[in-house]
Amino acid sequence: MYLAAPNSAGSFFGSVGAGGLAICLTVLLIFGVIGKGKIKLNTFRAGLVALLAGSSYAAAGKIWSHAEAVVQQGWTGLGVGGSEGAFGVIGIGAASTLLVILMLVAPLNPVRAAALCLIAAFTWPAAGDGSIWAVPGQLIAAVFVMFGV
Repeated sequence: MYLAAPNSAGSFFGSVGAGGLAICLTVLLIFGVIGKGKIKLNTFRAGLVALLAGSSYAAAGKIWSHAEAVVQQGWTGLGVGGSEGAFGVIGIGAASTLLVILMLVAPLNPVRAAALCLIAAFTWPAAGDGSIWAVPGQLIAAVFVMFGV
């Protein structure tokens, strides 16, 4: 029995996989936001872990893609992405900008920051590779590759 795949000798953590990373970051996020253990995530750290977790969900696919589908359906219902919604037609760039504004000015606690950053993790890549909103996702993907995920 192997704890890590035999061909994972070049990776720092051994064989992790996108699904393994997704579950590890989700557990860290949940218990870190609850904060009753040894690690308590503050607002910034909860947001950062949520961005990492959301990016790992997109990479893992399978059951992890359901969170992204829920966010996309919510945006579609509000009129983001070309369909007429309650607020008219809203572009994905406007939705991405709105998320940043909320991150900067809304009174956030760790739970709200985690929820907002999970939404951002799914929304920003939808803006396209040529937009400024693709940069955080590309940076996170580069970090994941460095750790062999």
